[in-house]
Amino acid sequence: MIKLRWFAVFVGLLAVYSCASPERVVVAQPGVPFLLLVGERAALNGSNLLFKRVSQDSRCPANAICVWEGDAEIEVTASREGGTAETRTLSLSRPGNEVRVGDLFVRFLGLDPYPGTYDPSTPQAYRARLEIRKL
Repeated sequence: MIKLRWFAVFVGLLAVYSCASPERVVVAQPGVPFLLLVGERAALNGSNLLFKRVSQDSRCPANAICVWEGDAEIEVTASREGGTAETRTLSLSRPGNEVRVGDLFVRFLGLDPYPGTYDPSTPQAYRARLEIRKL
């Protein structure tokens, strides 16, 4: 009876882990804009770029009239197989929207959803619009 119970636990855990979705990796093309969700990676010729998080979003809401348009900042981490990872912060406003990270040049083009276009009480799946190229 005990062996049967342990077998059932093992099969249950196996089912849970086998249903876990694999990490999505976007295959980027040099100079072509693409979207990444928080936690997703882009790959370009052996280099990887991870969209870690939105560190700040003070953009003027879509349903408001503002004196300043605001800004948003994201953190990205670049790595090369076998190399060290480097994390940088990118801003939507220039000149902070472009940065060299490892052997990549990264440009931050946009962030969705825009404030005022979603229910702020629900967690948002931010999407960063980025462009990368190799140096």
